Amino acid sequence: MKKIIFLFVILSFKLSIAQETIGLVFNDVNNPKSNGYTLFNTLSDDSVYLINNCGEAVNHWDFSGQISRQAYLLENGNLLQGNSSKADIRDWNNNVLWSLNYMEVLGFSIHHDIEPLPNGNFLVLIRDPYTNVEMFAEGKDTSFSEDSIDLERIVEIEPVGIDSAKIVWEWKLFDHLVQDFDNTKPNFGTISSGPQLLDMNYDNGNSFNPIHANAIDYNEDLDQIAFSSRHLSEIFVIDHSTTSTEAASHSGGIYGKGGDFLWRWGNPEVYDQGTVDDRKLGRQHDIKWITDGPHQGKMSVFNNDGYGSDLRASSIHIIDQNDSNGVYSLASGKFLPTDYYWSYDGTILDELMIESSRSGVQIMSNGNALINETGLGRITEIDALGNVVWVYIIPINENSTFSQFDTPIGNGSFRAHRYPENYAGFNGVTFNNTGIIEDVNSISDNCIHTLTVDNSYFNDLHVYPNPTKDILNFNKRIDEIQIHDVTGKVVLNRTNAEFINLENLTEGLYFIKISIEENSEIIKILKN
Repeated sequence: MKKIIFLFVILSFKLSIAQETIGLVFNDVNNPKSNGYTLFNTLSDDSVYLINNCGEAVNHWDFSGQISRQAYLLENGNLLQGNSSKADIRDWNNNVLWSLNYMEVLGFSIHHDIEPLPNGNFLVLIRDPYTNVEMFAEGKDTSFSEDSIDLERIVEIEPVGIDSAKIVWEWKLFDHLVQDFDNTKPNFGTISSGPQLLDMNYDNGNSFNPIHANAIDYNEDLDQIAFSSRHLSEIFVIDHSTTSTEAASHSGGIYGKGGDFLWRWGNPEVYDQGTVDDRKLGRQHDIKWITDGPHQGKMSVFNNDGYGSDLRASSIHIIDQNDSNGVYSLASGKFLPTDYYWSYDGTILDELMIESSRSGVQIMSNGNALINETGLGRITEIDALGNVVWVYIIPINENSTFSQFDTPIGNGSFRAHRYPENYAGFNGVTFNNTGIIEDVNSISDNCIHTLTVDNSYFNDLHVYPNPTKDILNFNKRIDEIQIHDVTGKVVLNRTNAEFINLENLTEGLYFIKISIEENSEIIKILKN
């Protein structure tokens, strides 16, 4: 793995809407990054951090010695976090307001993901086990060799008091199955004509845990829930407007379908409407609706297996569900769309984006994508053309913190999310800025000055020629010119000058930091 430098990035990428190219951005006015604060929870200790775009921690929470898998900053400024056994809500200053032991209070543990709701409740994913005898009675193929099978259950939890909770809504996959194995058993039907149900005998090689849901999201406008099934390579949408009784049936709720699937996408082979060649997703994570910006209402997903333009790579996608107020369409028996709306798979810091598990993506209000690669502990923002505009390597592992210049080990995060500067959760709170988390380095030190530059100060600056063979000219005198190579190393430096000579540098991409008085900016140039 290459040495990694905070916020200096080189990217070679392949994009479904662009040719292969190379680009670099560091506070580039032509490729602006999303302003705001990024929340991540480390998988190596009990920390949850909120950082600015310079990597400075503006707030920090813990989880009382446990490692949290999920963390969400709520609109009231509180933090909801949890893992498979516990959850808590903390105020901005890390005081515990409510805590829950799932097993002690509700009699189950959860897995993977939770989703906060506008009413103060939250949704959780639960494995729902059945014996083979119970499943045979429902029409499971009797050649099934396992003693039991795990399906999925989704419940809505209402926090009560300071350490209790109650279930106020639930949905079970068990109530929405179809089979064509035994016409004397329940759920018998034609698989291809019942896409609103799951074929209980579909064989994906994961007989004990055929679903393996790993993400859940909620759309307040539609009152719908989305969840992701890793082992089916599918994403699903169900109705949350139902009662629990209606959710166990095939009717009721706003959309009149009870708890049946309103939409599913990614692998139509599961409902006999395609083959493996029609698959669009593979072991995907982090399905969610895009809440604002140019793609509002569409969905985004991190695709772990290669079903994009590069079959070697993980990929991220925007999906346009073609819904009409939450009602979804089919064509030739398959749920629309026929393909991704937008896709990206490529290399970041010269490394192909390959994540076999976890990871996620958020499409932000400016249309850029924030990518969380769990295995590398790397958070990257790219624009619509695949140009990198921001990169951060989580500098925390189980032993200590480390410099952004070191090779990271054990520094993953299950999820990362950027909240805009005007997010309601920031109203009335004081940022507890403790500086950068890792060891001090010059790029981090200079970042805060670069980020606060009024770019209009450099609007009349001209740098030419670019590309250049030797002399790089400026149309005004520059107090300091620093030339950085792609590793961030300063390879040339000149003060009080209107040009700099690059003839002794090798061909390639370089980053020029120009400083005039208290203002600075970084541009990219190519020497050929």
